[in-house]
Amino acid sequence: MALIVEIVIGIIIALVIYIMIHRMIVQRATRMVRRNAQDETDVAVKAALQRLVNDDVLTEEECHITSAVTVADVWGRGVMAFEYAMPIGMDAKRRLPQLETAFNEALASFSADHDIKAVVAGPAFVVSDIWLYEGQLHVDVAYLMNESTVEYLKDLKKLNDPAVRDL
Repeated sequence: MALIVEIVIGIIIALVIYIMIHRMIVQRATRMVRRNAQDETDVAVKAALQRLVNDDVLTEEECHITSAVTVADVWGRGVMAFEYAMPIGMDAKRRLPQLETAFNEALASFSADHDIKAVVAGPAFVVSDIWLYEGQLHVDVAYLMNESTVEYLKDLKKLNDPAVRDL
C-alpha cells in the first residue's frame, strides 16, 4: 500500500514539474515572437509617421512616440497589436478619420515596399483603433501575422457595430 502511495505521489510531482517546464517554454516563445512583432511594428509605425510628416498630415513635433505598449495582455495570447501614444495638435478630434485613413495608407505602403505579408489578403499592418486621451493621440496598430490577430480585429468590428452592440 505504501509503495502505491509513493508511486502516485511521484507521478503527481512529475506531472507538476512537466507542466511548469512546458509553461515556461511556451511563455518564453510567446514573449520572443511578441518582441519581434513589436520591433517590426515599431519600424513600420515610425516609417508611416515619417510619411505623414512628408505629406503634411502631421508635424514633426506630433510624431514623437511617447509610449508603445502591447494590447495582447488584454485580448489574449497571440494577438500582435500595439498601442502608440504621441502628442497631437488641438484640431485632432475633427481630423481623426483623416488621420486613420492616412495612417492606414502609410502602413499599407510600408508593407508593400518591404514585402511584408499578412495571413489574409491586404496590408500586414492595420490601425485597429485611434482616439484622443489627455492631449495625446493613441493609435492601436495590429500586425496581421497570425489568425489570433485577425480574430481580434473581427471582434473589434463586432464591438464597434451599433447593430451588434444594441442586442
